[in-house]
Amino acid sequence: MKPMNTLEQQLQALPEPYVVMGVGIPGSGKTTVLNEVAEHLNITRISPDEIREELTGYQANQSVNNKAWAETYRRVQATLELGRSVIVDATHAEAFRRPQTIERYRSFGVAAVVAVFFDTPLDIAKQRNAGRERVVPDYALERMHQALMAEPVTTEEGFDKVITVSS
Repeated sequence: MKPMNTLEQQLQALPEPYVVMGVGIPGSGKTTVLNEVAEHLNITRISPDEIREELTGYQANQSVNNKAWAETYRRVQATLELGRSVIVDATHAEAFRRPQTIERYRSFGVAAVVAVFFDTPLDIAKQRNAGRERVVPDYALERMHQALMAEPVTTEEGFDKVITVSS
């Protein structure tokens, strides 16, 4: 078995159940890293993109965004009620939404809410994005990157901890 990385060690030190909110632009490495962490720590990973695909056959179909997030929250709550921690794999780029999302998770009885911020330079994220099956338009990456730089993730939003992953 592979030795645990620092991120996994920091998560294992948290009180359970906890919610990890991935924060970062497409191409930042969120899904790759969070999949690995979920597998190594046996944590449920929930992705609104994957739920959109379940609903419509296409991850980028924003017409069902509200349904996808309602189902995300339902699955998070059900997992937490079993006493299990959850990783929510989404961009969480809009700062004004993060505090209300944290409060929602707290209402589910979570012991801690942690942000894992993927601090990836925009040019690297664009390169990775260009090689993906589902390419996000550059203007969308730029908009999300600008939003994250203008209003960085902080514990003042209600997170118990912010962990930064650089790449």
